[in-house]
Amino acid sequence: MAKVGLMVENAKAFPGIKHGDVAQAPSAVSYDSGESRSSMSQGDQGLQTMFEYNPEADDLKWSDEDAAARILAVNGRDLAATAKEFTSRIYGQEDSERASAFAGDQDSYACEYRLKTNDHAGDWVEERGGWIGAGPQRRLIGVIRSIENRKQREAELSRLAINDDLTGISNRAYLRKVLDEQIDRLASGETTGAYLMAGVDDVGAVNADFGFEAADMVIVEVANRLESLLGPNDQIGRVAGTKFGIIIADCDEEQLRQLCVRFLNVVREHVIEAKGGAVAASICLGAVRLPEQAGDSYAAMTRAEAALDAAKRIGKSSWSAFSEKTDAVSMRRRNSHMSDVILTALNERRIRLAFQPIVSDLGETPKKFECLIRMLGEDGQNIPAPEFIPASERLGLVHLLDRRVLELAMNTLAVCPDIHLNVNISMETVKDFVWAEGYIALLRANQDLANRITVELTETQVIDAIDASIEFVSEIKKLGCSFGIDDFGAGYTSFRNLKAMDIDILKIDGSFVTGVSASRENQLFVRTLLDLARNFGMQTVAEWVDNEADAMLLKGLGVDFLQGYLLGKPETNPAWLPQGAPNDTPQRAERI
Repeated sequence: MAKVGLMVENAKAFPGIKHGDVAQAPSAVSYDSGESRSSMSQGDQGLQTMFEYNPEADDLKWSDEDAAARILAVNGRDLAATAKEFTSRIYGQEDSERASAFAGDQDSYACEYRLKTNDHAGDWVEERGGWIGAGPQRRLIGVIRSIENRKQREAELSRLAINDDLTGISNRAYLRKVLDEQIDRLASGETTGAYLMAGVDDVGAVNADFGFEAADMVIVEVANRLESLLGPNDQIGRVAGTKFGIIIADCDEEQLRQLCVRFLNVVREHVIEAKGGAVAASICLGAVRLPEQAGDSYAAMTRAEAALDAAKRIGKSSWSAFSEKTDAVSMRRRNSHMSDVILTALNERRIRLAFQPIVSDLGETPKKFECLIRMLGEDGQNIPAPEFIPASERLGLVHLLDRRVLELAMNTLAVCPDIHLNVNISMETVKDFVWAEGYIALLRANQDLANRITVELTETQVIDAIDASIEFVSEIKKLGCSFGIDDFGAGYTSFRNLKAMDIDILKIDGSFVTGVSASRENQLFVRTLLDLARNFGMQTVAEWVDNEADAMLLKGLGVDFLQGYLLGKPETNPAWLPQGAPNDTPQRAERI
């Protein structure tokens, strides 16, 4: 097919065609007329050419056949020679203005469409045209050019307008819009939903140990794992660098609790293979019930973040539901007087112990107990530990509580010779040389009782200060105490650190124990921990045992001790405790 010269001076006779629109194919690029092309190359982006249509002869001619062939992604010999052939290259429905113009019913047109490539949508092009001349000389002159690059940029901008660039999930602005819509929907109906905020634990440590690229891989994988649990009407978005917002379209309070546990587990059940090594990731969660606790997206996000902060104060891989007590403003108000509350309770001997049984089998009479701290309010009501322990840590008073718990435990052991007790100590006491030495001195002064006491630290605390932990454990074991790791499985202690600390007891994190009889994943995890404990010569305790099926399975797997509501709830005045104990210091014979 020969190239045809078009009268470009006449192109200005209709809108949309300018002198500068006429272009020849770049001389640096050439094709053999028989070469097949599936799509335009990168160098062809923005390529354009003109055509002339003669309606009398139904004849279509191109100003640059080579450019036209590249735009239409065909061989030169297959170029459209009629209006019908040209239109057949369009993917989908033909633009109505274009169809009207080719039919002679409209003077000019402009449209954008995708070309057809093997019956699929191909590249985007823009086409503009108009009629010139009259009678037998009347012709439709048009320009077609590639706009694929522009369309790709627009698509990317549209994607970034609602999606996070790193993870591909929704960004904060779009998630907030969806959240407002969801709250309005819930407020007008009878169902309830929730908004959760998830924060990835210790991404800074991953940055320091493996680099920023590995940290990004962790963030992306955590987003994928959280998204895998969502229903069709739920939504997840990245609301900050290491935080995700999750909209749950339909759930009640009990379902919310179960879902939070599933989110915690799905993140930590498998390590993440990141650049530089494997990373054991975990998250904390803050939860807000909708629409009960938030009437708009701002309130939902603010309160979920306050609940997330509360969960982080509990420790890694924790969750917290929002209440008025976790509101940021009321928290500041409580902090202003919590110091006096704690000190007054200590001075008035209102710090108590609640004893929870630890048994080796069902039906056994308990001889081993964990000492859980309680505070008796001035009104005689118990104040839950989560209300004063985090505050005591922030205010630097937790050392006094650790000391008082140990004193009460020693008093109990002195009057109950057949009892063995487990006590918890905070990392703040372990890391502080003066307070750690004072704690050890109290054990040394009661060394005849020390062999009936086990001191516990949580795994996540040990990881944060491993050197101080190793030194502290060494000192208390010299006095005859045992040492236990609490909530094991919530962190990622190395084998080297396990061996260095000379651990006697591993307490398996309760989230892996609850419902273990119905969870193959948790069973596998517990078996792995048991194998690890046996190899290091450690005994094991399964916490949060609340049903017989779980208890029987755990014993069958080889767990040494069981603890949980099935075996007994914590009691401040158990039947075996003598009257007055442990607040009254027992009379002890002087040593000779």
